[in-house]
Amino acid sequence: MVFTPAIGLGIVRHAAAPQAMALRGREILIYAAIGLSVWLNGAITFRLLGRALFESGPSILVLVAIAIALAICSIYRGSMRWRKTDVTQAVAVAVVMVLPGLFGEVARQLAFSWATGLKPGSQPAFVATILFGNAVLLAYAMWCGRSALSRNNFA
Repeated sequence: MVFTPAIGLGIVRHAAAPQAMALRGREILIYAAIGLSVWLNGAITFRLLGRALFESGPSILVLVAIAIALAICSIYRGSMRWRKTDVTQAVAVAVVMVLPGLFGEVARQLAFSWATGLKPGSQPAFVATILFGNAVLLAYAMWCGRSALSRNNFA
């Protein structure tokens, strides 16, 4: 409680907004490991099924992008529940989860672009799908964090 003097009314109590705990080192490592494992799983899946997923036309590409976004958001939400992380940390968790994959994908594209088994003309669709999945996850995390703040009247 925060005490504020009020003229003629004595002391008025105002409830202080609870402070969410920041992510600590161990939690950051766990979420980064989850993100890295998602990226590695995707890299292996795209190596094995890349041509079927990214060279089958735009309708299949849209379905793949939506499936990837839903899977990533489900993994994100499940890991937040598993670790019992406060939802006000939603954006921080999402950033920690996407960074290993983003850095890994940059390195893979520069050094091992052949590893997907895709034709060079399919690389833009592949990269766009990866970026779309990450963008959806970050937007979802912002929505989760914002809705938690407005439910608790902290915004």
